[in-house]
Amino acid sequence: MIDRMAIIIVDGSQTRALLDALRDAGFRATIIDAVGGFFHEAMVTLIVGLPQQQVERFLHLVEERCPRRRRYISLRAGNVFAPTAPMMMEVSVGGATVFILPVERFVQIG
Repeated sequence: MIDRMAIIIVDGSQTRALLDALRDAGFRATIIDAVGGFFHEAMVTLIVGLPQQQVERFLHLVEERCPRRRRYISLRAGNVFAPTAPMMMEVSVGGATVFILPVERFVQIG
């Protein structure tokens, strides 16, 4: 019985691996594209209905497939006064934001 709704916001580059893992584990997801964050990169929002007993297993799959990682970006982009060699800045990307909400009623039509 589905009594929880998970809303997951994940980096677009990690979406395919997460969707594959969720499908293999028997979870069904609805995909909503989005753009966000400081660098306006592709983000994807997933909505998944699940039973409360599966929440920990679900969160483990998300954590496993959406690790945070380091990336370097150029600070010179768009700055005409920057020195010739661009300065690089290390940023953290990836990971996931997950909201788990109680569901009062779940109905699938069709």
